[in-house]
Formats: sequence, C-alpha cells, structure tokens
Amino acid sequence: MNRNDEWEWVQIPNGERAAVAKYTDQKLPEYNSNPLIQALPPIFSPGEFARRVARLPQFHPQERELERHYRFHCIERLSRYFDPQNRSVELQQQICVLIMEGYLGRNLLNPEYARRSRQIYQAIVAGDGKNLDKYVNVPTSASSLTLIGPSGIGKTTNLINILNLYPQVILHRDHSVYQLVWLKVDCPHAGSLKGLCTDIFLAADRLLGTNYFKKFGSKGNSEDYMLAQVAQLAHTQHLGVLIVDEMQNLAKARRGRDELLNFLVKMDNIIGVPVIRAATNEAFPIFQGNFRNARRAIGKAGVVWDRMLKDKDREWEHFLKGMWEYQWTKVFVPITEKINREEKINERISEAFYEECQGIIDIAIKLYKMVQWRAISLGSEEITVELIHQVAEEGLQMVKPMLDAIRSGKQESMQRYGDIAPLDTTEYYSKCLSELKSRELEEIRKLAQKQQSRGNVSATLSHVILKLMELDVEPALAKECAEKVVAAKDEDMEIPSLVKEAYTLALQGGQSKENPTKPNKRKTKPKPKYQDNDIRLLVENAKKAEKPAYVYLELAGIIKSPVEDFIKLV
Repeated sequence: MNRNDEWEWVQIPNGERAAVAKYTDQKLPEYNSNPLIQALPPIFSPGEFARRVARLPQFHPQERELERHYRFHCIERLSRYFDPQNRSVELQQQICVLIMEGYLGRNLLNPEYARRSRQIYQAIVAGDGKNLDKYVNVPTSASSLTLIGPSGIGKTTNLINILNLYPQVILHRDHSVYQLVWLKVDCPHAGSLKGLCTDIFLAADRLLGTNYFKKFGSKGNSEDYMLAQVAQLAHTQHLGVLIVDEMQNLAKARRGRDELLNFLVKMDNIIGVPVIRAATNEAFPIFQGNFRNARRAIGKAGVVWDRMLKDKDREWEHFLKGMWEYQWTKVFVPITEKINREEKINERISEAFYEECQGIIDIAIKLYKMVQWRAISLGSEEITVELIHQVAEEGLQMVKPMLDAIRSGKQESMQRYGDIAPLDTTEYYSKCLSELKSRELEEIRKLAQKQQSRGNVSATLSHVILKLMELDVEPALAKECAEKVVAAKDEDMEIPSLVKEAYTLALQGGQSKENPTKPNKRKTKPKPKYQDNDIRLLVENAKKAEKPAYVYLELAGIIKSPVEDFIKLV
C-alpha cells in the first residue's frame, strides 16, 4: 500500500513534506468534533492493518534458475521482510487509541486550548520547566505506554511500521497550522534532560523547517527553560505522540534519571501529549525499584514482549512458514510435509532453526539468509538440518554467549550478558561470495585447460579470461569479452594490452561502440555507363593524359573553332 497515493502533499520551506488535511468521518461523535482527529487515517481493522504494513520480498520461483551471483542479491531482499504478528495488531490498536484519545483534550477549537497556551507561557517566563504542574491546570485526556523486551524481537520495527501509517506532518489550511502527528527520539545515554530537549528541537526543525534548536538549544539556556520550550513546542505544533526509544540507556545513568522520567510523566499528565517509552530488558532495574519509580517509569500501561516460543499459539510455526517461501536455492526444500494426509511442519528443520535462533526474529531472518548463501556457495543448493547447524556455528559467533544464556533458562546468566548485540551478516556474506568466486574461477580454469588440450581455445584466450576474473569480472562476461577482443586482434599482441581492452569492454557490459570483428566497408559508387563522345569520358581521358580537357572536346567536335566561323563570315 503506497501511502503517498492517498494524500495531497506540500513541501514545507526548509522542512519535509506535509499531507494536506482531509477531514473524514471517524464514526464516533467525540472524534468528529475535533479536526486534529478527523484529519487522521481511519481506525483500521486487523486485516486492513496487516495488509498495509506487511513488507514481503519480491519473489518468483523462476529466479531459482538465475546464475548464482544474481541469487546472492535476491536473498538480500529478506532484510526488508516484515510479516505482522498478533502482537503487532495489538500494539497498533493501543497506539491508535493513544493518539486519538490524547487529542480529545487538546481540541484547537475549544477555549481550553488557548488557556493551556497561556499557562505554558507563564512557565517559560518563569524558566520553570521542571514544575509545569504549578502553572498548567487544564485537564488532559492523554495516556502513555511502555514497551519492553529483548533486542531483536522487532519492537522498533513494529513501532516504525505502525507510525508510518500516519503522515508525520499534516497541514490544516483552514486553521493555518501544522499538526505534528508523531516524533521519535532516542533516550540520551547519560540520561541528560538537556540532551533530550536538544534532540526534540532538532527533530522538529528537520520536519517543520523551524529554528527551535538555534533559539532554545544553546548551552547557555537552563534545563528548566528548555523543558518549558519543549512543552510549548509540543502544544503549539499539536504533537500527537512522543516516542522515546532506547530507554535502557537510563539504567546506566549516574544522575538525571528521575528528573527525565518525571518530565515524561508531565508531558502526558500536564501538557496532554501521550508518550511511548521503548526499552530492552536492561531497563528492568528502573522498574524494579520502589513503587513510585516503577509507576513513573511505566506510565499507565506496560507491555512486555518476549521472543517467540516454539509451542505457544503456533507463533513460531506461522512465522517460519511465512519466511520459508522466499527460498532461492535451486533445490526447494519445503517446510511442511504430509503426515497421515495432513500438512504438518517439518519438525527436524523447525527444531534446528529454533535451537539456533531461540525465537529471536532478527537472528532467524539473518540465519535464513546465511544458510541460503552457504548452500549456493558450496554448490549443494539445498538446505539441510546439518547445514543449518554448520552455518550457525560459523556465522553466529558474536551472539553465541547470549544465545547460550537464553538456552540455559537461568535468569542470572541472561542478566550477565544484558542485551543481544546487533548481528552483522556482511562478513559472512563476503565469505560465501568469495568461496563462490573461487569455485567459479577453478571451474573456468579447468574448462580452459580442457578446451586448450582439445585445441578449442588458445593459451592467449585462457590467459585473458583468467586475468579478467581476477579483476572481479563475472566468469560469463569475462569469457565473452575475451573472445571478442582476441578474435579482433592479433594473438601475438601483448597480453596486458588485450586484457586492458577486454576489461574496458567488460565495463561497458560487453557492448562495444563498434564491432571489432567486422571491418568497416566503404561505399563505392557504381561505374557510369558511357555513350559515344560522352563528355564525362572525354574529361576523364584528358585527366589521365594530363592534357587540357578543351583539346579532347575540340577533337570530338563538341567545341567549334572560333577562327573557322570568322573566316566563313568574311
């Protein structure tokens, strides 16, 4: 679903694009009396939501017949794979309610909106952003949400895909205002309130073309003053929801943690802007203090996500079936098998995959990519249980200690390693690609030697092909370009010159501007058919004899002598 087709867009000077507001019937009377809510997309059903956010790779079974180096690129499409789960649907519904309910108490058509603006301004004048509750007393309808869970299970990916259902900025032409629907920042590592304010200023400036950072972000401004300006920004730009990701950074903050948590609570309680806090399991110590700290950190709703469990609600089975269709090895290995006339999942493959990734989505997708690369580079072109374990042993070394801790099921072991580090598959991709090229190079060498022994190819041609492959030219293209150049040139020509010309041709994709194998043929004029005393023939003969054409024309009687005419007249 292309969101751009559903809206009219305008460019904000020095900012990003904004969608022009179109006011739709939200079905509920309390929502239809507020233009900030009417301008939002409709409330999606679970099916419509899943259809809009799913990111399925482009795939056709015929691609399995492509050459190996092309299929390496096809497999990389899995990096963009996203298939919403039940938890995704539940999170979307929570966020939808959060945004719409938050706007109920901030209707720009109601007098309470202007009253809150004046009260926030008083806090700015007093430079007292940490005590907004002393100045602002207009009731709000905002709530908040905390999402916590291990790394790699899709928290941030789900949040971004859900938020992207909404235009980030909406222009209300009738009211001459911009509506900033959502804003996402990361929690500062040191738990700095100034750092949080700075990030919010910069994010707003990038979207709206404003200069909040230049005006209020200088080091000379106090935390209190900056916090009050953030509150004013959120109010005047009609911020729908503030997302603060990486909240686990507060776990290691030596100071400022409580003040930052207090301010986020006041954003929804006092200013009326809903706040979503996202964190990994490292943030649990924040929530495990006294009740007041836990309430302040979590807000009004806390959602704890865990990795997929193999035997719970068939969640792992559904995920594996969906991903498994995108298989580019020549030998397609189905993930299901018929048992007593029923389609059931292949337990050996499912068990092996789960054992190695432990139900962590990010690792599962990357492991599937690596297994396919390995199967292709080895030439086996088939996924097996043994290959899954082999690739995991080779490619998951960086996360092995954390995965071992999860397998153990011991809380102390899991806490020792904290969060799972991001897994980078670039090195393993390069390794498989290098092995693939080495195998192809060896195959070309053997083929060239075999053909040369039969007299089918010269030593010069073999040498040029090998040199091109060493320059990272694909084998098929190297052979094509070498044959063209060697056929058009003298084989006694120096090898470096042949390689240089063939490499130039390869950079052009094997297409030369002129075909070197066909000599240029000049068009020749057909010889004319001469008649008796043909002037053209007489002139041509005069040129050959190196005599004036006049003489030949006179002898032929074409030119008369003027003297004879004079004598006749006399």
